[in-house]
Amino acid sequence: MDAINEQRCPSCDSASVFTSQTEYDVEHFGAVLLTVASCRRCGYRHSDVITLSNRQPLALTARIESLEDLNMHVIKSGTATVSIPEFKATITPGQYSEGYISNVEGILSKIEDALTFMLSTARGQRLKRGEIMLKKIRTAKDSNPKFTLIIKDPLGNSAIVSPSPDKVKKRKLTERELQKIKFGQYVVAQDAIQHSVVARGTESG
Repeated sequence: MDAINEQRCPSCDSASVFTSQTEYDVEHFGAVLLTVASCRRCGYRHSDVITLSNRQPLALTARIESLEDLNMHVIKSGTATVSIPEFKATITPGQYSEGYISNVEGILSKIEDALTFMLSTARGQRLKRGEIMLKKIRTAKDSNPKFTLIIKDPLGNSAIVSPSPDKVKKRKLTERELQKIKFGQYVVAQDAIQHSVVARGTESG
């Protein structure tokens, strides 16, 4: 693990940020580098992940059809947009969006947490629709996962990793998609995805 000391904190402006970089070897995928920055003074924390191989703008699609599929590794970079059409859920990267290594179940948990927080202030039809969606997400986690996981990453640092090569479909993002997609911390001003957004901004710092 490599460490870098005394960087300036974007939150409290003190020179108290400690950054660590750790290389991981992900089975069926390859090497990735996880970077974690934390401020000793105010507690600010930020992480991101990049793949240590040739990269291009990509879209990843995986059909989740069993509890075993929930264990597939997910490498989600700070520039990635994650969506599940069946739940009308999209997580778009904010200015301080984080990257992480998790699995499909972990992605569902993040969406569930964001939706639960939003429903705490929801009323009327919005509350009813949210409760229906929350039930679907919990059913998918616990007993009957039937949904499609899509990740679009303009810098190509994300992955859905499965031991079955045909389980995950990959393609290059089109120029039109690149013009519309948000880049998180790397591009502050981009057009936001307008439709079916449930967990918008859940990863903003």
